[in-house]
Amino acid sequence: MTSPEVRRNVIVLSLCVALSASAMSLLFTVAAVIGYSLAPDKSLSTLPVSATMIAMLITTAPSAFMMKKYGRRIGFSVGCMIGMCGAFCGIGAVYWGNFWLMCGAGAFIGSANAIAMQYRFAAAEAAPPEFRSRAISLTMLGGVLAAFIGPNLASHARNWIDTVPFMGTFAALFGLQLLLMLAISQLRLPETHKKVHAEPARPLGEILRVPGVVVAIIGAALGYAVMSFVMTATPLAILDCNYAFGDAAFIIQWHVVGMYAPGFVTGNLIRRFGTLAIIQVGAVITLVCLVVGLSGIDLITNFWPALILLGIGWNFMFVGATSLLTENYRPSEQARIQAINEFVVFGTVAVASLSAGSIYAGAGWSVLLMSAALPVGLVILIVATYGLYKRKAKQKVA
Repeated sequence: MTSPEVRRNVIVLSLCVALSASAMSLLFTVAAVIGYSLAPDKSLSTLPVSATMIAMLITTAPSAFMMKKYGRRIGFSVGCMIGMCGAFCGIGAVYWGNFWLMCGAGAFIGSANAIAMQYRFAAAEAAPPEFRSRAISLTMLGGVLAAFIGPNLASHARNWIDTVPFMGTFAALFGLQLLLMLAISQLRLPETHKKVHAEPARPLGEILRVPGVVVAIIGAALGYAVMSFVMTATPLAILDCNYAFGDAAFIIQWHVVGMYAPGFVTGNLIRRFGTLAIIQVGAVITLVCLVVGLSGIDLITNFWPALILLGIGWNFMFVGATSLLTENYRPSEQARIQAINEFVVFGTVAVASLSAGSIYAGAGWSVLLMSAALPVGLVILIVATYGLYKRKAKQKVA
């Protein structure tokens, strides 16, 4: 039985995820489209999205150590202020028609999101061990609201200011950051940054030789990278098929539903079947997504189910990998391992999102989808190998 304080923190953290993920889904809905209209070279159209991922990569380690020193609430509040800077840059980018300022907007929002990605770790730290995987899953569930808030704001706010399309979108993004700051003020998290841990931290090299840590990092990195790779190019593919911008927003909206709605069940599934099984199921679902996407370009029978499946596959792989990671490090090691995990994850995602624009512009949608199958297959192979290793280790002990 979890305490009322734990449940309250999970609810507030879930709301924080909803608001921060709304900002990201809003950005992803418009960034490639704005980038395509402003880029001096169309192969650079996804550079604002790549700037988002690169900034996430750069911010991961500093944000983890900032929170270790000053605590989660201060760290999350700093993230909100960075997000506000991103909104102002976006307003300036569309007002002056400046592609590089749009890249700057993406970078600020990416830095803010790198900090926001720590919500799941905050939930794990605030929950007892038996509730940890469920706390992570329920916290991520807040993203379901983001599926409806972000893309709808992107679409409806697009023309709030008639003379400058998309300026209203970034004004709405600023409003999301204000609401997020209010939600963070309601958190009552344990002061883990002041806690003295019974078990000392092991040397970093020793931790990184723990097979479970390595598998968790690889699973999260490749799962997130494939999701970003396909999602980044999706609005461009939809518009090139002569569908409307609103159709692209609709598909991204349901993709985000797929990303976060499994939070109702992912934690329970992990408790019942184990983290490794859920990561593998997520990888298989992602492969099915690629097959559906390759089978045609109809909005409802191809793009829509493919992007929903892409989101579900990401949820299973990412939540499963996060749970696996928390099972394999000591509390005294959390800042360093979380920083390394996020650095590897978002470094891989940055490469994936940047390459998405080049591959799409040069080879097209089908080649892009086929190229995503290799890393997904690699996840299946690595997780299966680790599962076999664990079974053999148990047999030796027995």
